[in-house]
Amino acid sequence: MEAKVFYTQTFENTAIQSINYLSNWSARNDVIDRLIAVQQKFEHNVLNNPSIYPPCYELTTIGVYDIRQFSFDGFKLLYRIGDKNTIYALVILSDKQNLQNALIDHCIMFK
Repeated sequence: MEAKVFYTQTFENTAIQSINYLSNWSARNDVIDRLIAVQQKFEHNVLNNPSIYPPCYELTTIGVYDIRQFSFDGFKLLYRIGDKNTIYALVILSDKQNLQNALIDHCIMFK
């Protein structure tokens, strides 16, 4: 049975935030193209082997081991493997962003 990738609302929100922020320094379409390339690379790799990437180190330090991290082209994409070959893409952030601060900001903005 082939795996499926689902993108959460939080993933969409953080992708939009990344586009808006990075568009200050690069053309908006270039930023969108980069994010699409990250998404395509992620899907290609995890659909063949969902467990290919390690748990997110920042989260393992607080006892969370089921969230994995894919890093590519200056971005980190956090995902979780669910039941029945389902992969949930949770968040996409710049490699330079602090995960804890980004998640707190997200909770404040989208509550």
